[in-house]
Amino acid sequence: MNHQAESPVDAGKNGKKATFSAGSHIDVPRVVVIGCSGHARVVIDILEQNHSCRIMGLLDTYRHPTTTVLGYQVLGSDDDLRALVDANICDSVFVAIGDNWIRSLVVDRVKRLVPDVRFVTAIHASAQISRNVSVGVGTAIMAGAVVNSGCRIGDFCILNTCSSLDHDSTMEQYSSLAPRAVTGGSVSIGAFSAVAIGAVVSHAIRIGEQTVVGAGATVVNDIPAGVVAYGTPARIIRQRTPGASYLSGRNYEPPTLPVPPPSPAIVHLLKNLAVLSSQAADWAAYLQRAPHDYFHRADFHSMAETLGSGRASLAVYGNSDKFLAWPFIMQDIEDCGGCSAGNLKDITSVYGYTGPIASGCENDQSFLLSAWNAMVDMWRSYGIVSVFARLHPVLANHRLLPHLRSDRVNSHFSYDEFGEGKTVAIDLLPSREETWKSYDRHLRQALHRLLALGTNVTLDPEWKYLDDFIRMYYRTMKRNNASAFYLFPGEYFCKLRETLGSHGSLIIAHCGDQVAAGGLLIEYGGIVHVHLLATDDAFVSLSPSKLIIHEAQAWARARGNRLLHLGGGRASRTDDSLFRFKSMFSDNFYTFYTGRWVVNQGAYELLTLKRENQANKLGFALSTSYFPAYRASFREIVGIGEEGDQTSPHAGLAPVS
Repeated sequence: MNHQAESPVDAGKNGKKATFSAGSHIDVPRVVVIGCSGHARVVIDILEQNHSCRIMGLLDTYRHPTTTVLGYQVLGSDDDLRALVDANICDSVFVAIGDNWIRSLVVDRVKRLVPDVRFVTAIHASAQISRNVSVGVGTAIMAGAVVNSGCRIGDFCILNTCSSLDHDSTMEQYSSLAPRAVTGGSVSIGAFSAVAIGAVVSHAIRIGEQTVVGAGATVVNDIPAGVVAYGTPARIIRQRTPGASYLSGRNYEPPTLPVPPPSPAIVHLLKNLAVLSSQAADWAAYLQRAPHDYFHRADFHSMAETLGSGRASLAVYGNSDKFLAWPFIMQDIEDCGGCSAGNLKDITSVYGYTGPIASGCENDQSFLLSAWNAMVDMWRSYGIVSVFARLHPVLANHRLLPHLRSDRVNSHFSYDEFGEGKTVAIDLLPSREETWKSYDRHLRQALHRLLALGTNVTLDPEWKYLDDFIRMYYRTMKRNNASAFYLFPGEYFCKLRETLGSHGSLIIAHCGDQVAAGGLLIEYGGIVHVHLLATDDAFVSLSPSKLIIHEAQAWARARGNRLLHLGGGRASRTDDSLFRFKSMFSDNFYTFYTGRWVVNQGAYELLTLKRENQANKLGFALSTSYFPAYRASFREIVGIGEEGDQTSPHAGLAPVS
């Protein structure tokens, strides 16, 4: 290295950079990038090419968690950083925000939230950095930039593409050079100041703080603080308020999630088919007439809509006496392999068990086929590329569909052929004593040990232990190498508490005065779902979650429910430890199905090809087990696995019929 970098992530001139292999003994930073803009994508490219850290995901207030940018998943907002660090999912951060003032506000907020987090520096391999140069933390130096001998660059600066900082010059913190901006030697650029595209600053010029030099300007005299100057030669045009935007023309306002505008009750109408918005009163009316679960409800879908998942709708074919209804989330396709998807969209499910419901037509195959065809017509009219649905194992609503894969040849098949796996449920109709006897012998012994140690379990319907639960949940996901898909942001849990109301409760296990484990229960229509389960690292060997499930079934039975649904194994597998753990409680299994349909084959193949090409350029292989393939993860991330909840080979899919 020829320069003095004050950060663990950097690259020297002539392409020399710190390179760490997966098995290296060096502590490779696990980085989250804050921001999803074009500037953030450039920073991601630098970090990837340097191979000096592992990008765990992105944080952005304006992007919905689980959306991706260049193959990396948005994990939440900066509010979630503390929990991610505590769970050891990440230990470093890069604030990739182009505006100098906004970048400083975000950095200050991060420092308050997580005082011990590391800020990394991103320097492109093609940047020419001379000896005796110091580079502050959090700084980005882009491709082709030149920094000559004796320069000092402060913290959180930006030297953009092909910019040049000549010898013995200084950039104070949060200052920036835009693409092809050039300085002479011994120049001083004040904190928060920006030199715009193509500007030239002569030798020994001093630019004050909070000043903007306009594009193409030629600066031959010193410029004071707090002004805007441009022209040849540059002259002061006006005073400038600290924090005033120079990139978008807007002053900074604290970020808030955009609230979707109210939707009309009926957003689409075809022959015998209506598409209702989540605000439509008829949504609840249809659900009342058919077997359903809480996951089908409008408020649950509206929660996903509020969090930015997409647009929630209920498609209904038929009339109030005889109908098939199907709730779904429609989302825009963007950042798939770096290609523009135009107005293309796809459809997915909320996180839970949903799929179609029906009334008066369950055995009418002709009606069900007509409903299916109407759904396909509706999808095509919306510009849908693919449809993914998690179906309900207990309601067995897969039987309402003519086929679960978009394969015209195989429209008549055994449904078991396409079962993703099994889920486990405890039948609550037998007595508590009979249920105890049905437990695996080793489970009964473990429960005796937990009780002997004084472990106790209490219901927490007011969610008083939510912070403890979130902390344990993140640690559990990290410990199990869970997909980034499951790293729900803190706002998800708060919205879930608000939405579920009396239908939701935490259940907490204490060992002495310590919180050892927790579960999140959803009770509705005679079924209690163990929606989420988490254990503190210190109590993993004790496995207090076993006692949580045992007490949950007793509580659910006492309230008149018929099933405690535990869910399935990781990625719906029946051969992993999670499924074996759940099957210790019951041999009452339900087959779990998903539906996967390609509606626009040409667009699907094009999007997938572009995503594969992007993965190949970076030296990665695109996962072949994720549907839709153009949203597949192709990053090898420490502690974060593939998004296993939507796994299935996609090769050979044909358009839906």
